[in-house]
Amino acid sequence: MHPILVPPGGGKPVNVLGIPMLIRIPGSATGGVVSAVESHDVTGGGPPPHIHHREDETFQILEGEYEWTVGGETFMAQKGATVFAPRGVAHSYRYLGRTPGRLMCLITPSGFEGFFEEIGALTPQQQQDIPSVIEIGKKYGLEFPPPPSS
Repeated sequence: MHPILVPPGGGKPVNVLGIPMLIRIPGSATGGVVSAVESHDVTGGGPPPHIHHREDETFQILEGEYEWTVGGETFMAQKGATVFAPRGVAHSYRYLGRTPGRLMCLITPSGFEGFFEEIGALTPQQQQDIPSVIEIGKKYGLEFPPPPSS
């Protein structure tokens, strides 16, 4: 393996459900050890609760303030904070700031960035076909649990 330097703003741009992302380091460059994906979030944006069955995610908040729920625990995290979401545990986040937020996600082992690439290759209309997005997610060990019953 060799050192990797990605310049500011570098990486492969993808748009996932309206969220601009940069695949800063693909797993193919690290022998599958890790990948790094930067997300640029808008107010109120973030993924629904989901579970990764193959990888852990470590998030570094680069800009803004986020509300997180990991394993049923809800907390705030702002610029400079680090959040670990282990595989097998439901998690989600919502961006609360008024200006765009940014976070870096390290995915270990790599591979899940393929989900972002596959969804990003769809048209915006195709991305709105949520059952299809869920099916693509299953290929990457991603599960969207049903909402809790009230």
